[in-house]
Amino acid sequence: MVGVPQKLQAVEYASRRGLDQRRACVLMGVSRSMVTYKPRQPAKDAPVQKIINDVVAKHPAWGKRLVFGWMREQGHDYSECTVHRVYRQSGHAAQWRKRSRKIRRSVRINPTAIQPHEVWCMDFAEDRLMTGRKMMALLIKDEATSYGLSITVRRSFKGADVEAVLDEQVARYGMPKYIRSDNGGQFIAYVVQQWAQRRKVTLAYIQPGKPWQNGFAESFVGTYRREVLNAEIFMSLAEGQTISNMWLHMYNNERPHSRHNYRPPITAFNNHAA
Repeated sequence: MVGVPQKLQAVEYASRRGLDQRRACVLMGVSRSMVTYKPRQPAKDAPVQKIINDVVAKHPAWGKRLVFGWMREQGHDYSECTVHRVYRQSGHAAQWRKRSRKIRRSVRINPTAIQPHEVWCMDFAEDRLMTGRKMMALLIKDEATSYGLSITVRRSFKGADVEAVLDEQVARYGMPKYIRSDNGGQFIAYVVQQWAQRRKVTLAYIQPGKPWQNGFAESFVGTYRREVLNAEIFMSLAEGQTISNMWLHMYNNERPHSRHNYRPPITAFNNHAA
């Protein structure tokens, strides 16, 4: 998708090459007034534009709302309208446009998490190393606070591997009441069910073919894929684990989350803990 700034640049280039400006505007679908318009406050916008450009360079998948949320958390006092306007004028708006999704109405997902560690959700993400070998990541998230509990990278997972990861997280965070997942072989394995029975944890499996019932995990995996797996090339599992750990820290402590008024998950996590 080509944005207005790119179209205006194309008009300018075509005009320099000898094409009539009026004709160039018609071909690119922009008005001549847009070509001749000069911002009234370019110097005033320069500082906020630099911040936006720096943030987008570091986090290319972030949209204008995430950028504004991050700037607010960092203490910048620019208004939301100003940030959105400069973001759009800088040509970033068309780079990462989400596809519209069908809204599934009247879908009630039980159990519903109110407090931290009532419901954890987990899912897998798969990728390939530079060598072509398979890489799998197990992601676990707290539903109430959106806090990412762990990302574990391995060649593959069996039920015993899932059990070991859950033991690590329980030792660190305490026991959840429920764990939501799909019906993948690793999640329905006998050792995982026995683990849950010993721990008195309810395994809340979603219905087959209905991934939206595990929407929190699906969203978490989708964000991880866009910002890590699609953005990086891993030479080894160790490198994949290191980069995943760095991203998880950023996700929890810096990345704005729409569910929490564009504040990072650590804010909701700490507020509940207090």
